[in-house]
Amino acid sequence: VLNPKQVAAIRADAKALYSSGVFVPGGLRRRSSSVDTNSSKGNLHKNTNGRRKSDDDGNMKTTTDDTTRICDVCGIFDDAEKAGPNVGDVHAREELLDLMADLRELLQGELDIRLSEGMELQYLRYPGTTSNNNNNKRGFYGRHFDSAPEDANTCKRKISLLLYLNEDGWDAEKDGGILRAYIRQPMTSKRNSSTAKNNIVISARTQDITPQGGMLVLFDSASVEHEVLPTCKERWAVVGWFLSDDNATPRQHRGVGGEGKKRSFHQIEQRQQTRKKKRRRK
Repeated sequence: VLNPKQVAAIRADAKALYSSGVFVPGGLRRRSSSVDTNSSKGNLHKNTNGRRKSDDDGNMKTTTDDTTRICDVCGIFDDAEKAGPNVGDVHAREELLDLMADLRELLQGELDIRLSEGMELQYLRYPGTTSNNNNNKRGFYGRHFDSAPEDANTCKRKISLLLYLNEDGWDAEKDGGILRAYIRQPMTSKRNSSTAKNNIVISARTQDITPQGGMLVLFDSASVEHEVLPTCKERWAVVGWFLSDDNATPRQHRGVGGEGKKRSFHQIEQRQQTRKKKRRRK
């Protein structure tokens, strides 16, 4: 997907943004037991973590929970832009966005689906035991799905992506941080032979993926449960979600660690066309 030089440039951009302080603890989308009745529908307000949410989300909140997830995130469409043009490598970041636009077109053609012109895209950092963090905790993310039924009325994640930015030589046994996917597969049970139809039992096999730099991983957001095993070494990645196109405008809320802004793909495509014209002139 990307050559080592491009991966190194994007990793350097992520590290520069992390050093500037725009990363925040990774959040979890959860349904609260109470709803703020003092705010009108559609009004944006702060939740307990200082991140903006919309009442259109119902009583969903973004919370942090270090018993379930330890990592830091930076929204590429919001947090990174707040850092300013002098922080990081803006050119490498734009090349990443160009790649996302090309990948969206490829997925639509190969899978015969329609994807939204907006997406979620973040830099992701998991700490390791050698990282300079306060608690010297290992990063991890427990078993979960990227898309839940309650998301259907807001922004429905269709395809999850991971692009690893680690340096060469990641050792799964020593460095940890494996992505473990639980692939569901139907199995026929014949224990109840008196019925006309066999019982269908869902089992899961696991598939482990070592986060080697430059590797791209794609999977269905709703059906593939997965987790990140504890990291002994700092682990960097781009994480994103292509959204279903249901002829509805994507809700502006899902950028964990930011205000949830999503850049339309037509803007990226316009930038690509401008670049091509400049190259022709040269």
